[in-house]
Amino acid sequence: MSFCALVVWILTGRCNLSCRHCYASRFSGLPELSTEEALKVVDGIAEIGARHLSITGGEPTLREDLPKLIVEAQERGLHVSVFTNTLKLADELMNFLAKREVEVHISIDGASKETFAKIRGPYFDLVLERTRRLRVLGIEVEPVMTINSVNYSEVGRYVELCAELDVSSAALIPIIPVGRADREIMPTPSMTKEAFLLVAQKAEEVGLNVELWCSPFAPPLIKSRRVHASSCIVDVCMDIAPDGSVLLCDTIDIKVTDVKKGVREAWMEYSRSELVRSLTRPENLKGPCRACEHAESCLGGCHARALAIHGDLMMPDPLCPFVSND
Repeated sequence: MSFCALVVWILTGRCNLSCRHCYASRFSGLPELSTEEALKVVDGIAEIGARHLSITGGEPTLREDLPKLIVEAQERGLHVSVFTNTLKLADELMNFLAKREVEVHISIDGASKETFAKIRGPYFDLVLERTRRLRVLGIEVEPVMTINSVNYSEVGRYVELCAELDVSSAALIPIIPVGRADREIMPTPSMTKEAFLLVAQKAEEVGLNVELWCSPFAPPLIKSRRVHASSCIVDVCMDIAPDGSVLLCDTIDIKVTDVKKGVREAWMEYSRSELVRSLTRPENLKGPCRACEHAESCLGGCHARALAIHGDLMMPDPLCPFVSND
């Protein structure tokens, strides 16, 4: 059985916001695992030796059993992180997260109240207040910004804002056009490149570590030890949908297996999948990627964006400035 480094669990498709760029909106209305089923999944994740459990949604704080699942995961030796929009983070829940030393990811999709409102609604000040409160409690917080055509010019100010919030790191991810997200708010390749260069510049200026998610083509563009962009981790990550389906990726609606048959069996089936393995082989790339000098490390960029735009997992990432023309 191959090594599983990370489990991304979309615990619920329900959410109390309707963000313009949300990829997870397609899970809305999907049946959810019961508490009993979810606890069995947690135990199974620990049994396969996974190190990190990332609980996301939707809005996972809408599940009343979230604290119970966190405790079970930690008692089984898992590092746990939770994604939240913060709207339901009352004092009791924040104190619980602090006591359990849970890492918290907070969506901040703009560096100004106006831009944030265009994407997520009128909650900018509330989100910043909750973020500061979590930091006062000693919670490790990593804000996350989805880069799109509405906010790409604010990425530098976003990095500065994160530094002001006293977080240890920040993350950014170029939009993936699935779910509620559409092509109208996709940045162009040149916008994406501009955003990455600005992020690197500001990260150096303010001394903040930054992660670029789902951006395997970024490293050749960036000359900063503060900014890290990893390759696709499809072969060492298991993405679980609210109903227990194991997807090829949480942004790709291709079901590979199901945890209801048992997490160990599901992971074995997933890791042995020829489709999963094919995504890790540069010789399978199509189009300009086949001749690209970065093919071995980039592996074509984000396969989900390629599928959404080109209809083919192995075509180039449409946001890559090395192979795409605006």
